Amino acid sequence: MSGLNLKGTLFMETTITAYNYSDITQKVNTLVSSYLSVNDSRMRRVIRDSTIAEIQAILPADNPITEAFIERLKPDRLTRKAAAALLPTLEPLVEPFPDLTSKQLSKLFRKVKKLKQPEWASVNRHQLTYLGWNDGGNQKKYLVAPYQGKLIGIQGDMGPKTVKNVCAICHTIGNVSLFVTTTKAGLETYTRNGNYICRDSDQCNRQLTDPQGLAEFIETVRSKR
Repeated sequence: MSGLNLKGTLFMETTITAYNYSDITQKVNTLVSSYLSVNDSRMRRVIRDSTIAEIQAILPADNPITEAFIERLKPDRLTRKAAAALLPTLEPLVEPFPDLTSKQLSKLFRKVKKLKQPEWASVNRHQLTYLGWNDGGNQKKYLVAPYQGKLIGIQGDMGPKTVKNVCAICHTIGNVSLFVTTTKAGLETYTRNGNYICRDSDQCNRQLTDPQGLAEFIETVRSKR
């Protein structure tokens, strides 16, 4: 396990995090769903006002992006199409995951001779609390995540079987597989640790609203030496 310091140019001063953005996205989608199921206009207003208050508590105050976003949440019966167009307007406030170079990634996985690189073109860094990608040919999964003020790389075996269960990282029911790391525990002793996590890390990030699950998962699978 190698590390990359998060100070300096990697992360700018934070406004909101990727998991804040995921949390807001879920709240907006829940609001839209309530509009489809609740016919009483008074009750819809109560739900709307409560949702707006929760979102305002997350977003920076006295910010034009925040003000425009909240204003567009106010109309009755926000549609899914309108919500889908509205949510990306928050991205300028989101601290993006670092755009790591191939060299930086290789330093995080020094023991991997032929590291498969993530497909950056398909990645929205504003939605990443951690970076994860699969190497299906070798049944491997690679994770880059913040840990104690730096980025660390964790590699493990990703089981071929997919089941419906709770992900240890995002705590959401979905398509998960067993991720297992092998770490050295002594001179000739090795320990295997793992848990079930989302096979699709991008989807996992979109569902991740609290970083505690990720922190606990890292503690489970990281090398202790």
